[in-house]
Amino acid sequence: MRYIMSVKSRAKPGREDDYDHWYDEVHKADMLTLSGILSCDRYRELDMQGKETGECIAQYAVETDDPAALLQSVFAATPTMRMTEAIDLESPQFTFLRPHQGKGA
Repeated sequence: MRYIMSVKSRAKPGREDDYDHWYDEVHKADMLTLSGILSCDRYRELDMQGKETGECIAQYAVETDDPAALLQSVFAATPTMRMTEAIDLESPQFTFLRPHQGKGA
């Protein structure tokens, strides 16, 4: 089944450019080598006044029968990935979204 794996994270203060370069040029490519991860789009979170909050959200399209197992494979691969000191390591939050399958779907 296809899901969206949403990952919210942020840069350390003053390291936003380094963080963006790493995410776009390094981390996204590393993530896309993992089984089940199909694509990635990145977004900036805005508050209700339209101002950036500093939070970045990556939306990964994934194909899996077991989202928890896929997330565990991401965590297992993390030590082998090229990381950066620009990311706030306390910030990542993972959420899975599934297509709505309500009446008429």
